[in-house]
Amino acid sequence: MICTLCETHELPYGSLCPHCTSATHERLQRLPRMWASLDAWLTPGTTGSPQYGGRVRRAEAPLPVNGEALDLYAAGGIAGVLEDWREAVYDARGWPPPTRAASLAHRVAIAAADLDSHLDWIARWYAGADFGRDIRRLVDRVRQVVQPGRDLDEPTMLGRCIAAYPDGRVCGHPLYADMSKPVQCDWCLCQYPPDTWLTLRHYQPDRGRSDTAGEPEAAGNQAPEPVAA
Repeated sequence: MICTLCETHELPYGSLCPHCTSATHERLQRLPRMWASLDAWLTPGTTGSPQYGGRVRRAEAPLPVNGEALDLYAAGGIAGVLEDWREAVYDARGWPPPTRAASLAHRVAIAAADLDSHLDWIARWYAGADFGRDIRRLVDRVRQVVQPGRDLDEPTMLGRCIAAYPDGRVCGHPLYADMSKPVQCDWCLCQYPPDTWLTLRHYQPDRGRSDTAGEPEAAGNQAPEPVAA
């Protein structure tokens, strides 16, 4: 029997292999932060980051509102997809429908966290591959909005992302300099305007380590979260 999402890995039962289950878990953890990052494309001239805990002024000219960002940010976008799947899981398990939070931010965060808590069951569910495919599609759509066509010709490595996850792990993904816009981590979407680069360099981990590029740091290597410019 083959995983019906990646169509590569074998599995004894269910519809999601351990590899796809783990990847879906990572995407569900990232989606609330990715949803918040879309705000920069809805309010031209400003940008915000949940890692910074505030808003900073754009250095470049304001951009027009992005229609795809608006669709994803609205109630029927990321929030709607997550909540539809959450209700489907509850229905399949014979539970009463879950209640919805008042704000979109809480709706996204609660639905993503709740679905993640059911992921082991979802991996054995007949609709697990469809669920994983929808979550992957949401992440890909957000990435197309916030990271369009980055030039990868001889990039200059600026360092590694020092954004901290709630559990204390540090992202550690490689960052490449781009003078045309704030540097943004490909993995967690934390942004680093030029005036934060000295702080970024100051908190860089030991250059002699051998961890895999993009792999989150261990909790013992925790660094402070970036400070607003």
